[in-house]
Amino acid sequence: MTDLDNPRTYEKLDPSGLRRRIRDFPHQCQAAWDLSQTQSQSLKPLDDWKQISHVVIGGMGGSAIAGDLAKDLAASQQAVAITVIRDFQLPFPLTSDHLFVACSFSGNTGETLSLLQQARQSQAQVLAIAGGGQLARIAKEEGFPLLHIQTGGQAPGQTPSEPRSALGYTLLLLLGVLARLGLVSTAADDVQSAVTALQEQIARLGEEIPAADNPAKQLAQELTGGLTLIYAGGIFTGVARRWKTQLNENAKAWAFYESIPELLHNSVEAFPSGTVGGSGQLALLLLPAAASAELGRRYEIVEELLAGQGIPYRQIAGTAGPPLAQMLSMVLLGDYVSYYLALIRSMDPSGTPLLDLGKQLASQASTPRQS
Repeated sequence: MTDLDNPRTYEKLDPSGLRRRIRDFPHQCQAAWDLSQTQSQSLKPLDDWKQISHVVIGGMGGSAIAGDLAKDLAASQQAVAITVIRDFQLPFPLTSDHLFVACSFSGNTGETLSLLQQARQSQAQVLAIAGGGQLARIAKEEGFPLLHIQTGGQAPGQTPSEPRSALGYTLLLLLGVLARLGLVSTAADDVQSAVTALQEQIARLGEEIPAADNPAKQLAQELTGGLTLIYAGGIFTGVARRWKTQLNENAKAWAFYESIPELLHNSVEAFPSGTVGGSGQLALLLLPAAASAELGRRYEIVEELLAGQGIPYRQIAGTAGPPLAQMLSMVLLGDYVSYYLALIRSMDPSGTPLLDLGKQLASQASTPRQS
């Protein structure tokens, strides 16, 4: 098995330095928050957006995860309604009460650009979050607000080259502007608590910490050779999706996520089968530190049903603290687990050849054929 305590392992299997980009997550969150405060203040149209009651976020893949986390945070505050759309088509008409946020790290995501075009034809207020590309160009040409993901000025090997490594930028830029509009309650103290919690996580989970003392390395070793099921509710609902997608992209491993309490109304009926596709499985229950009594009881029921059917599971409790700190700490744990699992599987965690091929094929499909 791959030796996760050997520095040569990282040099060999992680040539692009994804480990350094994961380690940079706290700095990324702080830098993005600071940037959101300066950028949003310069966006004059925001001063006139007084009637927004619903935020619609259009994005795909790693660029949409920020919307999921913002949605869960807003729900925990009973604040503004947030809908995340991963598609080509808006599922409902937008009105002047809507804020549409087009979110794309590359700025060239076809689905997001399609949603943007529809939103621009409505009465909704429109905002873009992008690192460049067509989305940034359209925002500048048409004059609607743009929050620019500025990832320069970092140490070599830390600048994100893929959306999944830019979550801190995307999320904190989004929360910054939503806070400016009074739609969510996020303050500098919340961000500082989250950054401190992330730094403490890195001190426990970094590659220099031996496997005997490193929970992320230990969990990654448990996940080898099987299917991972991630179950979560409340403020960890979007976090569960993040764990699933990181296991897919970084570790190239099958993983699925489901939300609590919804899975109690369908998925549990499949528990007696014991395995999926003939392979073993491990269920991970991501438990918020301050879950409501109702949600906490649903977690207990899921555990009872898993144990009763002999399905192995692990409960992973969130660290104490404000919701944002809990969410980002659990995100970081999942990032490290997926990273270490990639190395155990002798995979380059940064490479995504099938994703790249899929985007290439999609681009060809959308290009008119020449006769």
